[in-house]
Amino acid sequence: MKRSPLVIILMSVFIALVGFGIVIPLIPVYAERYGASGMEVGLLIMIYSLMQFIFAPIAGRLSDRIGRRPVIIAALLLTSASYVLFAMADSLLMLFVSRALAGLGGADITVAQAYIADVTPPEKRARGMGLFGAAFGVGFIIGPALTALTVPIAEWMPPIIAAVLAGGTSIFALFALPEPERHRERGPRNILPSSGISRTLLIIFGFNFIIVFTQSMLQSMVVLFNVHQFNWSEMENGAFLAMIGVVAASIQGGLIGKLAKRFGERGLVRYGLLIAATGLFLISRAGSVWFLIGGAAVNAIGFAVMLPSMSSLVSRKSPADRQGQSLGTFQSTGSMARILAPVAGGFLYDTFQPTTPFFTGALIAFAAGFASFSLLGGKKWDEEEARENGEAEPV
Repeated sequence: MKRSPLVIILMSVFIALVGFGIVIPLIPVYAERYGASGMEVGLLIMIYSLMQFIFAPIAGRLSDRIGRRPVIIAALLLTSASYVLFAMADSLLMLFVSRALAGLGGADITVAQAYIADVTPPEKRARGMGLFGAAFGVGFIIGPALTALTVPIAEWMPPIIAAVLAGGTSIFALFALPEPERHRERGPRNILPSSGISRTLLIIFGFNFIIVFTQSMLQSMVVLFNVHQFNWSEMENGAFLAMIGVVAASIQGGLIGKLAKRFGERGLVRYGLLIAATGLFLISRAGSVWFLIGGAAVNAIGFAVMLPSMSSLVSRKSPADRQGQSLGTFQSTGSMARILAPVAGGFLYDTFQPTTPFFTGALIAFAAGFASFSLLGGKKWDEEEARENGEAEPV
């Protein structure tokens, strides 16, 4: 595996999450300025995921057909344009348009995962996806931190920084990013997702939906909750989100490979769900800032071990010529959860108590965690995994 292409891919993921982290603390503030309710804030966050849901499988399949490189470069350019529009927004409609364009550009995340799967052997796939997750986490650290540092200077500065970073990375990738070896010969011509998804993948996709749903209810409402409950500014919310990113990046960048060897990817999904659920429950009892921070840190640990483990499982259970399609469908199920969760979270926030979205997410995650011990198992699955790992007995 060549180091330089992987560095560029991880940089593209990092830039995508820097931009995402930059705008997340700003969205509720911008939206409320134009009279948005909690539900409308949820819809504004949802539109990004709606576009990903529609286009992630198509982008993944397109990258199977024409190559990873051109799709990644085009997606980065779209991302850059979306942040310019966000900086220029003077109405709620412009905010919606900018987030929709950003969701379309978010296809580079799916294709980046497929690129990593192309250049890493199966036994190192969890570590590769862990580095992917670490780039995610570090981007989410830097993004809110940049917002906290630059928004006092000029409100338009954070999204413009994100636009410059995404545009610059696209130019760098144009000259420095090679096409992965195994995709120099093009895949099937049909770029639309094909049928015949295995039961194993369907189960993984289902758990991905649940995992992302619970996290998205948290992510879409916690900034608004902090503003109303603790009177936090964009700077304080940026620092809070950066803290979550530090926790996630620490796990995914340095520990995920060792944890996967010790517990297996399925074990990390199971225990990660229960840990994340515990964090959500603590946040739902957040009468003080310390409960909020502690619960968020615990939740971040659980999510940090789940995400790369799920991606690795999808890659290992998918045919080599359909990595982009499978990972695109995986991302699409997550996007569907991100579509529904902010709307559900906004409804619960407006209708009941501000902590209701977090408590509901905790209940769902606990139920899924206990169910995973039977659904992510069975003799056939264990035998398959043992063969993939070259072991005499299943892990």
